[in-house]
Amino acid sequence: MATGFSAHARQSNLHQQQFDILVVGGGITGAGIARDAAMRGFKMALIDKGDFASGTSSKSSRLVHGGVRYLEMFEFGLVFEASRERRVLWNTIPNLARPLPFIFPVYRDARFPGWMINSGLWLYDALALFRNYRNHTWMSNDAVTRLARGFDVRNINGAAHYYDGQVDDARLTLETIRSAQRYGAAIANYVQVDSLIKDKSWVVGVNAHDTLLGDQIEIRARVVVNATGVWTDTLTQLDDPKSLKRMRPTKGAHILVPREKIGAASAVAFPNITDGRLLFSIPWGKFQIIGTTDTDYEDDYDHVFANQADVDYIIAVANHAFPTTPITHADVLSTYAGLRPLICQTGKNTSKTSREHEIWTTPSGLVSIAGGKLTTYRAMAEQLVNVVAKQLRERFDIVAKNPCMTAKTPIIEGDGEMVSDNLPQDVVDHLRQFHGAQYSQVEKLAQSDSNLAQRIADDLPYIWAEVLYAIENEMAMTVTDVLERRLHLLTESRDNGLAAAPQVARMLSEHYDWDKTRIDQELRIYQDHVDLTMAFRK
Repeated sequence: MATGFSAHARQSNLHQQQFDILVVGGGITGAGIARDAAMRGFKMALIDKGDFASGTSSKSSRLVHGGVRYLEMFEFGLVFEASRERRVLWNTIPNLARPLPFIFPVYRDARFPGWMINSGLWLYDALALFRNYRNHTWMSNDAVTRLARGFDVRNINGAAHYYDGQVDDARLTLETIRSAQRYGAAIANYVQVDSLIKDKSWVVGVNAHDTLLGDQIEIRARVVVNATGVWTDTLTQLDDPKSLKRMRPTKGAHILVPREKIGAASAVAFPNITDGRLLFSIPWGKFQIIGTTDTDYEDDYDHVFANQADVDYIIAVANHAFPTTPITHADVLSTYAGLRPLICQTGKNTSKTSREHEIWTTPSGLVSIAGGKLTTYRAMAEQLVNVVAKQLRERFDIVAKNPCMTAKTPIIEGDGEMVSDNLPQDVVDHLRQFHGAQYSQVEKLAQSDSNLAQRIADDLPYIWAEVLYAIENEMAMTVTDVLERRLHLLTESRDNGLAAAPQVARMLSEHYDWDKTRIDQELRIYQDHVDLTMAFRK
């Protein structure tokens, strides 16, 4: 079984004769499946062709929401499920998932008047069994002005004030996978499937290769699960080249600007006056995340970025809502864009396409899951593991040792005891929020070497001990892994992490025995990644 969550464990994790379950896909859906299956006692493995959460699961709006807009589509079941799962996240990983107030202005010329929105939010509260952080209230225009400085209230009749939540999507995915490993799952990033292994037309494993080392790997499993998100069709076509396309990826782009550009402690919803699509300004530490777009996407799934049209669109809509503090391109610190793994629905535009998920099994036994949303990942995983558990019981007489326990078991485990009070308070607060009960492990590294206690960027709370911790305990394999997903310097630092990149590369090289050629290659790759992130300026 797995011996730890490190590069050494990554190289040895998959050299086992037989797994019960192999999950292909290390986004939030695959992470949830791996954790649930491992906790039930199944012998399981998870692989991803890139880093964990390197696709959609690190490119969301970082919201944990009940789906208030789905009330318009009468998707009450989805809202009920999402409201329940929002509460589960608050309880099982409170350091990363927390309540967030929202302001929903009611425009005079909107197709939904205030009384209808108020009624809808009472229904929203009811579908949450009135167990949301707080029930919604109604705000006057003056109250909106006080809570959202600069917001244009001239054309609104008050606003609804309600609570959803937010979460660090990349960290949630990582911690869920680490939890799966603690329960015995074998985990490896940068392992790409080349073909499926079949025995009498039944899928019994995969042929894969390590994209970093080049090694060929054969992984045998009684059930293979396709949890690859927007790449779902790619894997199903390895099973059956004639299989129909199911996925309809849509791009969602975001920008980050300094918090002072939009002085709101609450998230604020505002519509595009031309197409009616809702955008959000979402407080995130010292920043505001503004987005998102929703456009069909048919280009390279591995290189998704916010182009100039995306950024122009977001800025124009935001400036219409906040005209007294207009945003310029120079204010944009960074951008990011991801693909929603929506399932094709004939005749529906991108915004109307359902966010419900589907689970299906091919005649050869490949089990796939697609669709859904970040908030409901745990429930999706529970449903899929139920399907797989039935297969294992009926075909192999393998029975789960435990029931599903993911709704009540904390995702991060540890003592959480403070080692010292020598670190600045904002750094301590950050470590507690970022690492939860594991933060003392990072703090111990900082206490062992004063250099590791130093900030990576002067105006951010990240410290060098977190880089070492990511390499030794979070399976960070590349500079981009560290600076984009383990930490967020790519999007949050003024130079997009470029000043820190050489030292990060040196620390990785000491751990992985890189030569100068590999270090230079890593730095070029990261520079290219930064260029893509800031492509709108070209």
